[in-house]
Amino acid sequence: MAPDRLQLWRALLGNSGADKEIQVVLDRRQGERRQRVQAVEQEQRQEERRDPLSSAVPEVASFLGEGTRWRGELRFTGAVRVDGHMEGVVIRGEALIIGERGFVSGEIEVEVLQVRGQVQGNITAKKRVELLESSRVTSTIRAPSLVIWKGATFDGQCEMPSPQADR
Repeated sequence: MAPDRLQLWRALLGNSGADKEIQVVLDRRQGERRQRVQAVEQEQRQEERRDPLSSAVPEVASFLGEGTRWRGELRFTGAVRVDGHMEGVVIRGEALIIGERGFVSGEIEVEVLQVRGQVQGNITAKKRVELLESSRVTSTIRAPSLVIWKGATFDGQCEMPSPQADR
């Protein structure tokens, strides 16, 4: 920078000392880009709030249909969808999806739980519990993440352990 310009900048900034560096950002494109990135991130967060988090639920491998009744213990891998009536001592697995007409009573221990129907009993999830619009849950929920959609009914307690506590 020419000496005259440097002196002009120092005078404008109130900096007359030669040992201080001048840091001025003249490129306004950085600010425009930052606003664009923030707008995209905000739009993605709004989309996540509108849709169920079904992308994290694996494909359904087993199905308990409407009109079916099951009583006992259930252990499974993958995802199981329940649209019938299930009373279990313990229900353990990866992902449990309870449909609108589904009813589950018992101890549920899964990684991910998504509820549209009715649940009674204690729920322990390693990752997330999601209560969708038509769900009715009477339970104690223990999960690091709980999503309750408008219209869902939850009667019980919630314990949210920190991710570090599970390690």
